[in-house]
Amino acid sequence: MPDADASPLAPTRSDAPARPYVVFEDGREGGRALLFDEPEEIIVAREPSEVRDAFARMEAATTRGLYLAGYASYELGYALEPKFWTQATPRSRTPLLLFGAFKSPKPWTLPTAEGPAPNIPLTPAWTEKEYAERFRACIDYIFAGDVYQINLTFPLYGRYEGDPLALYCGLRKRQPVAYGGVAALGDETVVSLSPEVFFEAHGRHIRARPMKGTAQRGFMPTEDMARAQYLVEDEKSRAENLMIVDLLRNDLSRLAEVGSVKVTDLFTIQTYPTLHQMTSGIEARLRDDVTLADLFTGLFPCGSVTGAPKIRAMEIIRDLECAARGVYCGSLGLIAPDGDIRFNVAIRTLTLFPDNELVCNVGSAVVADSRAAQEYEECLIKARFLTGTPTSD
Repeated sequence: MPDADASPLAPTRSDAPARPYVVFEDGREGGRALLFDEPEEIIVAREPSEVRDAFARMEAATTRGLYLAGYASYELGYALEPKFWTQATPRSRTPLLLFGAFKSPKPWTLPTAEGPAPNIPLTPAWTEKEYAERFRACIDYIFAGDVYQINLTFPLYGRYEGDPLALYCGLRKRQPVAYGGVAALGDETVVSLSPEVFFEAHGRHIRARPMKGTAQRGFMPTEDMARAQYLVEDEKSRAENLMIVDLLRNDLSRLAEVGSVKVTDLFTIQTYPTLHQMTSGIEARLRDDVTLADLFTGLFPCGSVTGAPKIRAMEIIRDLECAARGVYCGSLGLIAPDGDIRFNVAIRTLTLFPDNELVCNVGSAVVADSRAAQEYEECLIKARFLTGTPTSD
């Protein structure tokens, strides 16, 4: 690990835990963080043929009273869906599944970030023109009746030298989140500042809260309030959100007791330092026979990052996007031996590789009345948690 003076972006930290480790923060409870370190076992699946055994090992670990903490990459969804088993699918640079099995987490206080949050320059993989070409293909699929919505994403590339936990602590000053954390279980390190829960299960009760619909923050309070109100009333954003609510209701219904799936609220606005987002709530009661493998097979990946219908959207994403998504649009989470589970949707999530390469993906939902320039701008707005400055300037 380089010295503090080796990078202008952020210092290394002497109080960072030794690898391998996972840190999860629950921003809803005053920044409570949990540290998982010194794993009893590392469970990994790099190939689709290894996934079933990995889930079996995860179930066995919880039966032994161990906690699981780690991540699933977006491409796990292709490995779980039989339709894709005979088709070529993107190969992720990160494992499909990577979890540590730990005796217990430790309550942990996140180190205080030293100095301002880092601003990391990023280079988009697509220019606006290149994005527009893929966008037009999405619109063609929509008007042909293949799909109602496609979540089109692309990577941005940068460099970072320093401790990933210091980067996380710096970035959370700019954008506090409810479902953040750092997973340092393999060669790569995942830093997630996700505001979106994928699902939480307490006993047999499960809830999901999809996030779809974005508006940039205003500079003055009146402008900011007007933009939030516009998002509430925007027919396009409401349609995007409702499509994903229906998709997740359908996914949960295959795992839930009959009649237990309920929508708790629709089109609720959550505000973050750089943007407003629209969310909705869904809950259900799981059947007693649902296993961990069943849960992921039925729900993964989250519909808010694919489009609808999910499987056809995933086929189009596979064909149009320029690289595997990796952990982005996958999920970071933890599983307790008592059955409590919490996973985020890995948006606002970046991956650091051993050669100091940083990959940060962004995306947006394309529907029939979307406009390419607006969607591209929305994607770049979502990268401001890392760049720190308006990316359209």
